[in-house]
Amino acid sequence: MKKLLFAILTVGFLFTFTNQASAQWSIGASYETRNEDPTNGFGLRVERSVLSAVPIVDFNMRAHFSFFNDEAQITPDEQSYSGDIEAYDYGLALTAGVGIALVKPYVGLGIGAENYNFQGDQGFSFDESNLFWNGFGGLELTILPMIKPFVEYRISQISGSDQINFDNVNRLALGVSLRF
Repeated sequence: MKKLLFAILTVGFLFTFTNQASAQWSIGASYETRNEDPTNGFGLRVERSVLSAVPIVDFNMRAHFSFFNDEAQITPDEQSYSGDIEAYDYGLALTAGVGIALVKPYVGLGIGAENYNFQGDQGFSFDESNLFWNGFGGLELTILPMIKPFVEYRISQISGSDQINFDNVNRLALGVSLRF
């Protein structure tokens, strides 16, 4: 009787305080803000569960896309230009998370490409593409079975930038995912 009670309590504990991955796909949208111009934008992501045989830990492969645009003023060579700046990025990442009660903390690592386009007054413009790697961490709420609000912080290291002068791009994303 004690073994049966122990088994029931153990299974109940696992279902109450951990949440194994049951969803195979996830589609998400987010509002994103970052520390470089343009600062505000939107993101999309699609995830697919991988390594589902691993207990408790949920591994996902993610494809993501973000778009930012704004009016900006830049000053190369001590001349000031006003215009529209657009930036978009896309990439792939591997994430790992653990569902604990109503939250699922996760971390990830990925690679991608970013494109910047500035169309300024007086005919000044530039277009630049760069590769990047990123690391991120986030928290997903599991309040409803299929709808998962999330918050995520991402840092990217850009390589090969010629005209854009920065080392890291930090980003905060607030969004919602639909898991099915």
